[in-house]
Amino acid sequence: MKKTYALIALSLLSLTVAIIASAAAVQVLDDKVTVIIGFKDSPDAELVESLDGVIKYQYHAIPAIAAEIPRYSINGLKNQPDVEYIEIDTEVCILKTNSLFCWEKDDDPETSWGVDCVDAEKVHPDFTGEGVRVAVIDTGIDYTHPDLAPNYYGGYDFVNGDMDPMDDNGHGTHVAGIIAAVDNDDIIVVGVAPDAEIYALKVLNSDCDGQISDINAAIDWAIMHDMDVISMSLGSSTDFISMRRMCQKAYDEGIVLVSASGNDYGGNVSYPAAYDSVIAVSAIEKNGSVADFSNIGPEVELVAPGVNILSTYKEDGYASIAGTSMATPHVSGVVALLLSADDTLSPEEVREILASTATDFGATGRDELYGFGLVNASACLENYM
Repeated sequence: MKKTYALIALSLLSLTVAIIASAAAVQVLDDKVTVIIGFKDSPDAELVESLDGVIKYQYHAIPAIAAEIPRYSINGLKNQPDVEYIEIDTEVCILKTNSLFCWEKDDDPETSWGVDCVDAEKVHPDFTGEGVRVAVIDTGIDYTHPDLAPNYYGGYDFVNGDMDPMDDNGHGTHVAGIIAAVDNDDIIVVGVAPDAEIYALKVLNSDCDGQISDINAAIDWAIMHDMDVISMSLGSSTDFISMRRMCQKAYDEGIVLVSASGNDYGGNVSYPAAYDSVIAVSAIEKNGSVADFSNIGPEVELVAPGVNILSTYKEDGYASIAGTSMATPHVSGVVALLLSADDTLSPEEVREILASTATDFGATGRDELYGFGLVNASACLENYM
C-alpha cells in the first residue's frame, strides 16, 4: 500500500512539474519586450512585422524602429545582416530634485533670482527670444497657465499617443516657465526669454517615468518640426546608441541641445548631457558655489542657477524647486535670446559664444565643476546691442 501511495505521489509531483514547465514555456513564448532596432541602411518594417513585431515608432532622422517583439525573436533579429544593433527600451526619469515648495496663487513671492543671475533682464529691451522655437522634452506643460499660454505653440504627448501634452506632474511646466514665462502685468516670474515659442513634448508620465524610445521620438519630432532649441531636464546613466545618434542628427540639422548633468551628488554626467552634441549644465547656488547635488565631469559645459528656483507650476500655480533640471532651462533661454539676435548662428557658433562669454568660476578656464562658467546673457549678446 505504501508503495502505491508513493507511486501516486510521484505521479502527482511529475504532473505538477510538467504543468509548471508547460506554463513557463507558454509565458516565455508570450513574453514580449520593446526594443529599438538600429539598421545599417534603411529601416525594414516588413522584417520586424514578419517576426510578430508590433511597431511603436519608425524614426525618420535615424534608420531605426522601436517595436514590441516576442523575446524569442531577438536572436533572429541579431542574425539579420541589415541589423546593426538592438537595444532594450529602458525606463528614464527626471533627475531627482532636492526640494519642492508650492506657492499659493494669492501669495506674493519674490521673483526668481535665476533670471537676474544670468543677466537676462539687461537684454530684454532688445532681445526676448521672439521667433525662436524651443522644444521642452519633459512631463508636458500646463499650457493653460496664464504665464505660459501666450507662448505655447503646440506639441505632442508621446506617453498617451495624442496631441494633448498637458502636464500632470508639474516638472515640465516649471522648466517651461524658466525659459519663457511671459512678462505681463501680474509679474511673479519672468522667463529668461519671455517671448520664445514653447513646444511641449511629453515623454514622462505623472510619476516622471518614461522610455528611451519616447525620448528618441520626441527628438525626431523636433527635427521634423524645425525646432531651434531642445531643452531636456531628464537623464539616464546608460549610453544608448539610438539616443546618441538621434541627438547628433538634431545637432547636424542645426538644433542646439541642452540637458541636465544630473543630481547624483558628484556622480558622472548623465545621458544625453554627456554626448558631444549636447550642452551639459550643472547647477549653482545663490552664492556661486556648485550645488552639492550636481553631477560633475569633463562633459560639464556651463553652470546656471539651480537652487530654490521659483517658476510656473501645474494648475496655474508656482513652485520653488532645486536641481540641475532648473539650471538647464536658464541656458536654453539664453540660447533663445542669442538666436533671436542672430538666427544664422550654427550650434557650434552658439556654443563658442556661450563658452567665451561665460563668467569663469573655479579653476581658470574650463573645469569639471563649472565647465566654462556661469552662462551670461548680456555678455554673449553684447555685440548685438
